[in-house]
Amino acid sequence: MTSKQTIKSWIITILDTIIIGIGNIAAVIAMSYICTDFILGPMYNAILIVAAVSIINFLIWPLIRKFVMPFLIYTFGIGMIIITCLIFYGVCHFIPGVSGGLAAVIQVPLVMALVTGIISSLINLDLDKSHIIGLKKQAIKKKRKSKKYPGLIMLEIDGLSASTLKKAIEKGYMPTVKQWLDDKSHKLTPWETDLSSQTSSSQAGILHGNNKDIVAFRWVEKENNNKIMVSSKFSHAKAIEERISDGNGLLADNGASRINMFSGDTDNVIFTSSKLRDIRKLYNFSWYAVFSSFYTFQRILILFIYDMLVEIKSQIMHKIRNIQPRLKRGLIYIGARGGANVFLREVATETLIGDLLIGEIDSAYATYTGYDEIAHHSGVEDDDVWSVLRSIDLQFFRLQKAVDIGDRDYEFVILSDHGQGKGATFKQRYGISFPNFVRSLIPEDMTIFSAMDSNLDHLKEIYSTEGRLENIKDKMDKLKNEQITESKTYNTLKDKYDESKTINNIKTRYGESLDFILNQKDNIIKNKYEDVLQYIKSHESLRYTVKKPEESELIVLGSGNLALIYFTQWNHRLTYEEIITLFPNIIPELVKHPGIGFILVDSKRHGPMVLGDEGVYYLDSDEIVGKNPIENFGKNVVKHLKRHNSFKHVPDILVNSFYDPETDEICAFEELIGSHGGLGGNQTKPFLIYPSQWEIPKEIVGGESIYKILKKEINKLKEDKNE
Repeated sequence: MTSKQTIKSWIITILDTIIIGIGNIAAVIAMSYICTDFILGPMYNAILIVAAVSIINFLIWPLIRKFVMPFLIYTFGIGMIIITCLIFYGVCHFIPGVSGGLAAVIQVPLVMALVTGIISSLINLDLDKSHIIGLKKQAIKKKRKSKKYPGLIMLEIDGLSASTLKKAIEKGYMPTVKQWLDDKSHKLTPWETDLSSQTSSSQAGILHGNNKDIVAFRWVEKENNNKIMVSSKFSHAKAIEERISDGNGLLADNGASRINMFSGDTDNVIFTSSKLRDIRKLYNFSWYAVFSSFYTFQRILILFIYDMLVEIKSQIMHKIRNIQPRLKRGLIYIGARGGANVFLREVATETLIGDLLIGEIDSAYATYTGYDEIAHHSGVEDDDVWSVLRSIDLQFFRLQKAVDIGDRDYEFVILSDHGQGKGATFKQRYGISFPNFVRSLIPEDMTIFSAMDSNLDHLKEIYSTEGRLENIKDKMDKLKNEQITESKTYNTLKDKYDESKTINNIKTRYGESLDFILNQKDNIIKNKYEDVLQYIKSHESLRYTVKKPEESELIVLGSGNLALIYFTQWNHRLTYEEIITLFPNIIPELVKHPGIGFILVDSKRHGPMVLGDEGVYYLDSDEIVGKNPIENFGKNVVKHLKRHNSFKHVPDILVNSFYDPETDEICAFEELIGSHGGLGGNQTKPFLIYPSQWEIPKEIVGGESIYKILKKEINKLKEDKNE
């Protein structure tokens, strides 16, 4: 930079600082009229307040930051707000004539931060570049000798399908990604998920190369006292990772995990579910980038508040325009959206910027969760999601800028773990929730427990007590004398019914004679019906009025458009023959329902069978009787179902909703209008954007295949350093 350019840069910086200072002075004066417990005194006190706060922010804060960093981290940034308020209070205390109550101490600093952000945007002040340069100066103190070989940064956009990504690029919402593709530095290819098409399955495959036995987002382990495993629950994520890890995860060799479900076998983690049970894992030096200056956290806070306002506007506009399908999104969701779309996004980017400037890590994997959360509740291609994708694209630009400023080169990969399918929910379409429909098909003495929660309710599962879902028998005992009403928030069902004259439960009723009865029933069915399909079409079902249970139990779980039905009195997976003997109504009525595409059951005689309303697919023999029930679910559907059927903890009945290829719609069993978890449509079609020099397979199926690609390239970069 020439001396003239340096002088010009200094002049611009001084002018920008003066403009921001004038704005803050005006804000302080305005708040003295608006805030009733804030007394400013003489007008020049506003200048003193702004000057004192600025001096503390830029001179004193860097000196005390390292001492308060643990407090800031363990309070998830709330400590930063407290410190900001205390600084303002201290400044007011030492300036004669100024006084402020609690409201003033909270409101005035917030308004000053808001004004700084607005003015910076209006005058196009690149505070972000200045922030990155400031971080680099701090990073220089921490770094060792720069590594000469490049690292690899993998950035996941949770839930974004290849189809929606292409539309976002075409509409101009993702200019950074478009530039990478146009410059031919990167290529874009779709890939196909396993069953189930959701984060715990895909990230287990991508980060650990192993997603075996992850049946869905939630599943029941019968042999473990009917324990319900929930992927988002910290203790369960930890247990799942212990099962799938061999120590050679994607990030095992000097990698970093940011905002993921699993760690990839690294201890350098931030907000990684499988490690969050250990409070010590929460503290990480990379947090310094988030709390390096008051500007950073104030910016996050302003963006969080702005996102809440955007959500309020969205809810109003959806009602005015009568957009259908539409979910009822309440006040709690407004904050949950801000957390996923702003706080976690900014933490991921800020900490990665710090990592890139120091240049020590060789790889990193970070997840941006905002699109998935908002698409669930607003729709996969609603107006809401385009601004979300624009903001995520901006994070990629900021990270690229950090690499340009830093001393070490890094390559970028962008990918998604799954897509999402669209469509009204089962309850919206048919006026009854799926658990209630199943309930009408089972005997009167059956207790049903269901978990069909939306993403928002995952928060309850994360922070619930350890025993909440551990033992359904205990749960039912607690519910015995309580009146449970259907939850108004996303229809979480934990129902029970009025007391009736007791009959023995199903298992006790049949007892040791079950095998004999099954043989007799089997002979009757073979004589009466030619095959399974004729039984389904000809069986006349009874609908039960549901009454208070005594001992029998059934669990219904939802994972997008995939539902799992477990008969929990039996420790083994019931066969088709056992189910139609014990519960003759349930299979015929399930497959006849218009909301159901197919069900998967295991037959003692035929092996695994896929049943539809007009046909049966025998997986072992690849024989089809009638119409193929899975012809619209992709060319690899048989492979997926065979693999899934081999997993532990597969439900007695696995249910997949319909998929309409003409409208590209599915039907979620949870109350989500954008969903994923099963088969059908874009939910199984994520994408991979990778450096153009890479050689990858033409067809990529399964998260484990993505692991192999990424692991190979990480190892190749490290091999190059030795040449």
